[in-house]
Amino acid sequence: MRREPVVAVFDVGKTNKKLAAYSLTFDVLDECRATIETRPWRDVDVEDTDTILDWLRDGLATFAGRYDVRAISISGHGATLALLDEAGELALPVISYTSEGGTEIQDEFYETYGAAKALHRETATADIGFANMAKVLHLAKTRHPNEWALARRGLFWGPYFAHALTGNCALEPTFPGNHTYLWDHAIGAWSGVARALGADTLFGGEMRRSWDAAGTVSESISRECGLPVKCPVTIGIHDSNANLLPYFARQADEFVLLSTGTWNVTMRPGGARVLSDEEVARRVFFNQDPFERPVRTSLMTAGLDYDTFGEFTSETDAQDLAALRRVINNAELFVIPGVMPGASAFPSATPCVVFKDQTWTLDALQAESRRFDDLGQEYFAAINLGLAIATAEILSALGLAKACDVYIEGGFAKNTTFCHALASLCPNLNVLVSAENEGTSLGTAIMGWMLAEQAELDTVGARYDASFEPIQSDSTPDILNYAERFLEIVTSAS
Repeated sequence: MRREPVVAVFDVGKTNKKLAAYSLTFDVLDECRATIETRPWRDVDVEDTDTILDWLRDGLATFAGRYDVRAISISGHGATLALLDEAGELALPVISYTSEGGTEIQDEFYETYGAAKALHRETATADIGFANMAKVLHLAKTRHPNEWALARRGLFWGPYFAHALTGNCALEPTFPGNHTYLWDHAIGAWSGVARALGADTLFGGEMRRSWDAAGTVSESISRECGLPVKCPVTIGIHDSNANLLPYFARQADEFVLLSTGTWNVTMRPGGARVLSDEEVARRVFFNQDPFERPVRTSLMTAGLDYDTFGEFTSETDAQDLAALRRVINNAELFVIPGVMPGASAFPSATPCVVFKDQTWTLDALQAESRRFDDLGQEYFAAINLGLAIATAEILSALGLAKACDVYIEGGFAKNTTFCHALASLCPNLNVLVSAENEGTSLGTAIMGWMLAEQAELDTVGARYDASFEPIQSDSTPDILNYAERFLEIVTSAS
């Protein structure tokens, strides 16, 4: 019996891993998910690579028994790398960027390699804490010298899994070009920090395309999983950049993609390869897309803020636009986000709830177990409105002075209150919500079919039927007045 052809997409999220089978028309025919936590190792947390790879092989074996797997395509989160020894095994475990042990190297790193602002200018990388591959390398080099001495090859997170499946090492542009301090975007080469760390040698080699084949599955993987011996595996792509591919495939003109979830990643492709003074001041940084072009980017932990402040009420968010209008009109309830100051539109502000003449900082709320049940839906409306104002500030930082399309995908695309508030705050922008819930996996699937068919992006991407809903706004002075008062509170809380 003829089995349906698919590409297997391995989407390596920070905690949640997903394996999905995508058809030629980008329908998800099958998928499996796993939550795989980090584990402690010495003074840091590390990724549980053995468990991840065992789970991946089991999933691929399941797919191979059901479908004609034409290719395996990989995407993964950033700020993570693997160092291999002479035998191609891990020289030390893969250090997690969430490690508390990473915070102690902050000052030491900048004393060694240069001031944060100077490095921001040189490498278009903002300081967002330990979520940075240069800092991970510095920790490995200085805190674990014996293991560091064994390292012969470095691999970024996506290419590491390609190596696990094929035995081959490869380099592509999206991982080194993603807030790493390792890449000089202005000249398209390794930075001074990379050379000082030896990363240019560890990770060196030909820069290839993200959808090129790292190789075909190894004999052992073919045998264990039942995959065809000639099944190719993509080198891999940084997850945020995978989200851009469906839009590049549509040959969209100037646009902004707001990819949302725990992290909201706002990306504006194109523009000069050097950040302006204002962009540096507003913590804009570069991603590098698969075509080695800069993508102006800003990060914000909107989903984390939403969940954290949402814990202080027993209500559930009913997406009540009437409650939103009451909050705007009354202008007495404000929720200032910023659970992670390094990834906030307001890095100097203290996250808090303000109601009338009272202010509760996040620390106080957690210590007192304060509840806001009596505020009903207006409390959630204020959370969503605060996140929308923060997002509008980020869009401004990315230089959106003229009209363009802003696409929202992911978790916040379902948040009607947030989307409506954002559109109302930015009347010059065309805010559209995507029906696609899995933008990273979709872009990774497009890559897989490009490899399987040896086809170009526009050819393969044309098979995906994109659907977008424009968001209607209420561009009244009231919301702008509320935003002005909100920003005054942010300033006073800084």
